[in-house]
Amino acid sequence: MDAAGIAKFFTSIGNRVIRTESCYWYNPQPFMYRSLPIHRFVAPAPAEIAKVLMLGPALALRYPMRPDAEGAPGGMFVCHDRNYDFASLSQNVRSRTRRGLARCRIEQISFEYLAEHGYALTEETTLRQMGKKPNRSIEEWRLFCTNASHLADFEAWGAFVEDRLATFMVAMLVEDCYYIHLQKSASDLLKFYPNNALLFTVMKTKFACPEVGFISHGPKALAVGKGLEYYKTSMGLEIQPCTEQVVFNPLIKPFISWKGDAVVNRMVRRHPENLFWRRAARALSVARGEESGAQSGAEEIQAAESGSR
Repeated sequence: MDAAGIAKFFTSIGNRVIRTESCYWYNPQPFMYRSLPIHRFVAPAPAEIAKVLMLGPALALRYPMRPDAEGAPGGMFVCHDRNYDFASLSQNVRSRTRRGLARCRIEQISFEYLAEHGYALTEETTLRQMGKKPNRSIEEWRLFCTNASHLADFEAWGAFVEDRLATFMVAMLVEDCYYIHLQKSASDLLKFYPNNALLFTVMKTKFACPEVGFISHGPKALAVGKGLEYYKTSMGLEIQPCTEQVVFNPLIKPFISWKGDAVVNRMVRRHPENLFWRRAARALSVARGEESGAQSGAEEIQAAESGSR
């Protein structure tokens, strides 16, 4: 699937998609646009940014640039290891993965099955990680699954403890990137390590496919719980550096300067474990250019970091 194909898919599930010279843009959340394909570095001209802000309409844009560009440090979770196996994992996670494989049944599942059984896990994971309900309704989830089922480059995988779905993954092949778009799990079954078992099995399987050049588990979030980052890197994914760009619509900049920081920072102090407010705080910092490539990228949120996957 090429960039036009993934743009067409997001259009089919109700996202607004805008095409500019350098890439496509879609709105995963209302008035918030991201570049497509997600794994590709882009360098949009000011006219492109203005086009998306006006036509969206968009309050903010987020996109990755090459690591030598000016801006805040970011990263993509990627793996290029075609010999991916247990040796690719960190030593202390190998036993967890083996235990997960012993307790879980891993198989590719249909999107019809996922439409009926996946939404509950989406709700649990979003509440566990973000402290809120998912933006997508159950009707939108079923539309997502129905349209994904029509595309050969989309796959759904599941890990089962006995006959119960413990975790699932939705991934897509975009260009030569096998992109893991979603991975959601049942909270009470995490003790059986289904996430480790599922990710290991899928990555090992897909690296045997010649059309897969590399695997991506998405960009680093603007703020992330230590447990989530540790999970990905311990499973053999590396952080490929990039430069994070967040651009706010000029029409809302006066509000951000006047009240935005105070509101967001107050919410971060009140709810330090809530990723939503921590990501909002970092988005404001990145957009103002307060972070340089020399920073670690974690310094700003380290004091508030207490949540985990």
